[in-house]
Amino acid sequence: CGSYAEIGKQWYQRRVRGEVSGVLDNYIKHKHYQHATKLLKTNVALLEGNLSSVDALKDIKEELKKRKDTLHLELIQQLQNHLYLKAPSAKEKVQLFRSGEPPEMDNEEEYEDEEEDLTKDPEEDTYKFLKLLIQSLQQLDRLDETEEVLEKNMESELRSILNNTAQDLLYKKRLTDQIDNQPTLFPELLEECFAKYRAVAASHHVVINAIEHLRFSSQANRYSNSRVWSNIQICVEYLLRDYLAVDEDVTAQTLTTAPISYVAAKNDMSVFFARSGRRPEKVQPSLFSFESSATGLTRSSECRTQQYNGDTAATAYELPALCQKSPHNITLVFKQITNFIREINNVINMTGTQLIPLQHFLNEFVDNKFLPTLQGKVKKDIAEATEGNSGLNMVKLPATKIGWPRPLLQGTLKVQEELAELRSLMNRMPKYCNKFLDIIYEVLKSYKKICHNTFSNIVGINVIGANQTVCHVWFKDEKLKQIIRELPAWSEILKEGPPEQPSTHAQLVTAISTHLGKDILDKDAMIADSERLIQLAQLQDSINWLIQYVDSFVENLQCDKELQDQLTGGNMKLLEDCRNLLNERMSELLQLAEDCLMILYLEIRVQCYYHLLIVLRKQEYKVDMVNSDPDSGVTLLNKFLSQLEEKIRDFLPLSHTKFLFEGLGYIMSSVIISNASYIKEINNGGLKKMSRNILALQQNLTNITLTHELELERARFYYELLYQKPEEILRNIVEQQKRFTKSEYVELIQLYYRSNRNSKNNNKRSEKQLNLHLVKLNEIMENESDSSSEEKPNGAEL
Repeated sequence: CGSYAEIGKQWYQRRVRGEVSGVLDNYIKHKHYQHATKLLKTNVALLEGNLSSVDALKDIKEELKKRKDTLHLELIQQLQNHLYLKAPSAKEKVQLFRSGEPPEMDNEEEYEDEEEDLTKDPEEDTYKFLKLLIQSLQQLDRLDETEEVLEKNMESELRSILNNTAQDLLYKKRLTDQIDNQPTLFPELLEECFAKYRAVAASHHVVINAIEHLRFSSQANRYSNSRVWSNIQICVEYLLRDYLAVDEDVTAQTLTTAPISYVAAKNDMSVFFARSGRRPEKVQPSLFSFESSATGLTRSSECRTQQYNGDTAATAYELPALCQKSPHNITLVFKQITNFIREINNVINMTGTQLIPLQHFLNEFVDNKFLPTLQGKVKKDIAEATEGNSGLNMVKLPATKIGWPRPLLQGTLKVQEELAELRSLMNRMPKYCNKFLDIIYEVLKSYKKICHNTFSNIVGINVIGANQTVCHVWFKDEKLKQIIRELPAWSEILKEGPPEQPSTHAQLVTAISTHLGKDILDKDAMIADSERLIQLAQLQDSINWLIQYVDSFVENLQCDKELQDQLTGGNMKLLEDCRNLLNERMSELLQLAEDCLMILYLEIRVQCYYHLLIVLRKQEYKVDMVNSDPDSGVTLLNKFLSQLEEKIRDFLPLSHTKFLFEGLGYIMSSVIISNASYIKEINNGGLKKMSRNILALQQNLTNITLTHELELERARFYYELLYQKPEEILRNIVEQQKRFTKSEYVELIQLYYRSNRNSKNNNKRSEKQLNLHLVKLNEIMENESDSSSEEKPNGAEL
């Protein structure tokens, strides 16, 4: 008997160590694990069945059990590798997940056991190979252990994909010298990770479906599709938290409504346990070691030891920095993340108002971190650009870039840059369109306040008392402002139709004269520094440019079909409300731009009054020697006007410049004629002096307006009448009709008699003759058939 047992033992040893061992090794070498498992299982069953009583075969049985355990380890390792390393290559099947459809069967009726073909490479079809691995593990009675291992290692494996992908991308970009284009690397990293996660999820789905088909019990298991997507969301959030700098300068109030504590350390993955509802447990030393798995390929032996020998959390990774980490990075990837969240919702059939964790994180981050950070940055940038004198610095940019041929204020350009960035964000993050419109509204509100303060400082509105400028006082006169608005030239500037009852320069002169009275203006009552007037022109032009930009901005919103398609009904209503608010804010800025132009218009005329009143009231016109130069007051006025026009045309359109200087000849003529009563005496030398002053003004204005200023010819003709005697003046009125008003003729005749007094007797006779001439003048004026009014305004015939 003993001899028989010994013979059986030797025979079986030869069979196991020869035929069985050789065939088994061949199966395992070619990864035909289904056949290898069946062979092992058959021989182990034989040893534990009919041959169990043969003590001599116990060592062989133990050897086969060890081979069985070794095969189990290899199956687990292959499963891990194909889930995390080789699954991403099956992209043609992964695309199905974009529409929420799994790549394989969805119910047990559609499931079919796979049969291994020894003539083919088993790894050709990744999903078929995964099912064969599960079937092999089921043959080994190791499904429960397999599920536990897969669920336990899932998070670390998914995180290793993040690290590997980032490292590979960084390496590739360095090889191609593209690392400088850093902002684009983050979206590229995210898209590659999403593609790999889709593939991993598809592979897990195949494995889970196979396990559920092969499991005989109906007990629930943590390893499920929802668990896979939950871990994927955790890893995506980990990536986002790192590149969006979520935890930098975070306070206890930043994300108070999050479902878990987000105040954890940057790489603390205990967030996983908080979400899964369990606390980290001590991990017992495992039977399995996967140095060749996806995780093992990227970790040092020390990290592996930490993971599998008792660490309470997954090993912390430091993701490579592909770009500067900032909350603003969300603008690069928001649509990517939103689309990925939509895919997850489709896959896990999320319904109602319940949010998946990744969606909740995204909402909390944008509302509580990104938007406040963005608003603070915009406010800071505009404040820096408009602070002190910086806001009045001019920037000249190519007209093709900004669509404007003139330099613009630095502060205005900064506002436009911020608006353009916010408009871009509306396309990148359409869900928050109305939030961005709110910020735009606040930006324009702040800009309007800054412009108003600048305007007030230039004009001196904040000055109290006697030091207020004349223009500031005049500016409060609505009647005067209405006269200016009804000038035809004003309507041309605004590109409106002509007013129903256009005003005239004569009405403007009357209104200004009412304010001035008989006093000479004080120099402090006007803006003497022409640079301040240039700043006013710059402010006006910059405001106009921004108004045009915002008008185009609003029109673009109304025509942006792609943006409107992404907004819900409630958001569309808010969008319309915001557009109305923007139009209201633009109306306020337009009013301020008009005020700037009106102040410029008035200030130029104040300068004319100031200089001409000095020339007419403080100069002597009874002179013997005639100087060839005009009076200093005329020279100063001409210099002021020519220099202002030369500078201002670089900052205002031609139509605005034309408006500012149009009608100055009429103003000057009116001032020169109406102040004849303040000239004590005038002789031929004084008349030549007057003609020379008028000619100098006329030539200067002609150079500015490029028109022959006929109104100044009228003033020159008025004083040249003094070369005639009163009788000749009256005869000319009868023969040639009147060219001046009755009061102007009266002042002219009186000036003639003041200038020709010799002795007391002659004075008495002159007064008598003067009275006779004035009576005659009155009769002539009354007899004028075309006289509709005795006191017709100066120059009304114009």
